[in-house]
Amino acid sequence: MATRTPLREHERRRVEPSHGLIHRAEDWAEETGFAPEGEPEEGVPWHAVVLIVACLALLTALEIAIAFGVAKLVTGHAY
Repeated sequence: MATRTPLREHERRRVEPSHGLIHRAEDWAEETGFAPEGEPEEGVPWHAVVLIVACLALLTALEIAIAFGVAKLVTGHAY
């Protein structure tokens, strides 16, 4: 039976920090200073998250309404 030896330090893969959209949003939040009163100015502001989620929900509802409207016009039946 073969035993596994731990990887040497130079053989381990290093995970680089991601510089994605979330990090850019956090940087923007820190620069603009939209933190609630008494809170540290780091992270994404809660009201920005709520606004984005609300807009996505409205966009989804609009797309669904358009899809059902087109289906009703094409077929003549309400689904």
